[in-house]
Amino acid sequence: MLNKYFLLGCLIWGIIIFIIYSLRTKSRLHSIMVEEYNKPLIIFIVVINILICIIPMSLPPVWNGEIPDHRNQYELLAEALLDGHIYIDYDDIDVRLLEMENPYDAGMRAQLGINYHWDHAFYNGRYYVYFGIVPVLLLFLPYRIITGTSLITYHATQVFVALFIIGVFALFYIIAEKFFRKLSLGLYLLLSSGFAIMSVWYSTSAPALYCTTIAAGICMEIWSLFFFVKAVFYEKQGKKSILYAFWGSLAGALAFGCRPPTALANILVIPLLAEYLRDKKINLKLIMQLIFAAIPYIITAALLMLYNYLRFDNPFEFGQSYQLTLIDQTNMNRDFSSCIANTLNGIHFNFISYKPFTKEFPYVAFNSVYINFPILIFSIYGIARKNIRNKLKESHLLYFSFTLFLMPFIITIADALGSPFLIMRYQMDIYWLLGLMCFIIIGFSYESISMPDKKRKFSHWMSLAAFATILTCILLYFVPNDSNVAEYFPQTIEEVKKIISLGLNGLF
Repeated sequence: MLNKYFLLGCLIWGIIIFIIYSLRTKSRLHSIMVEEYNKPLIIFIVVINILICIIPMSLPPVWNGEIPDHRNQYELLAEALLDGHIYIDYDDIDVRLLEMENPYDAGMRAQLGINYHWDHAFYNGRYYVYFGIVPVLLLFLPYRIITGTSLITYHATQVFVALFIIGVFALFYIIAEKFFRKLSLGLYLLLSSGFAIMSVWYSTSAPALYCTTIAAGICMEIWSLFFFVKAVFYEKQGKKSILYAFWGSLAGALAFGCRPPTALANILVIPLLAEYLRDKKINLKLIMQLIFAAIPYIITAALLMLYNYLRFDNPFEFGQSYQLTLIDQTNMNRDFSSCIANTLNGIHFNFISYKPFTKEFPYVAFNSVYINFPILIFSIYGIARKNIRNKLKESHLLYFSFTLFLMPFIITIADALGSPFLIMRYQMDIYWLLGLMCFIIIGFSYESISMPDKKRKFSHWMSLAAFATILTCILLYFVPNDSNVAEYFPQTIEEVKKIISLGLNGLF
């Protein structure tokens, strides 16, 4: 047993040391430029990132489908749609739940000993799934029709996470190719890897249902931005630009059917549209093209409002108010003071809160985003510098970048007002935005450095910071939380700790 841990520890630390050595200042990774485009290497790194993120999803029994009928609402909704209705047809509805004056009073439900299905929406005597329906339509329903069996929920998370990671590398590449072509390939690869893993690490830890809908939302949004950037900065003229915008609209609209707070990132379309129209003359042809590009938003909005109305008699109610959980949310945030308090608490939780690091493995704690990943602070530093703002202005990205900078705060407020309290997985709504902002600022900072030696040093230290981000994500995976592997199998922490310590002893 000792030899197994010893060898594995040596292998892991050997890989870490090799990567750090490869990122040294004189490494060729800091001299090869993105514009030289090493396709095989980029594909290899993308595949490694995907495997790192999706393989561990199969480990925790609470989330991987080993526990029957657990977090399987999407699977049940797919079957319900095939049966011709949109409610979950449970045959064990407690009559006393129907008779309650307020079935959303958790204390009264417990006092009466009422049996109910946890974390479902309950309205007019029927159970509904309040999580967005789009993942069901895209994956669960087609899989059920083709195979005749249900898609285990965490597999859908794996699909969306994989597509998201590909989207990060694709979006970052076209941004680098357009605005800072001299960016070192090594820095591009490490930043893309670090920010991709950072954005989805929580879903790797607890992959089913909750993170399925969030992963689907950020997947739609990253590809929406990819297509819009292509439309605005690559194909400003002609039909191809409008076609890209159409696909961007479709992906962005589908995000609302995954997770509405995440979909607020569609606000970023406004400065991109302003840039697209900057040197164009408004005429009937242009208006018709824009209407065509916006059709997915219009149709998707109409269908989602119809779906909401059929369930809750309200086109703007997604089911949040009718959850059967710990807190009655039917009257939440009805007064101004509650809205202010929840907003401040949300901002504090996401951006200011701090828990001290520990002396025991895994050493880290769940903290606010800038404490978890200090590299993100660089975007604040960068946007405060006049020369970086001037470069953003010259590249017509200034208003987009300021909007991008504000989006995590806007989404945080939406999360805070829509939920009784924030939890760590909600930070998935904003990590990808913070990573995108940081990538843009680092890219322009790299471009602003004139001396080659300083460029290499900058690339070296930023690459190490990105690698540290990846290592932090790995450590956060082992923080006991939310029925993850570390919480469900406490011995895992001791085994990993043994691997690390024996590996260190072997190498040093």
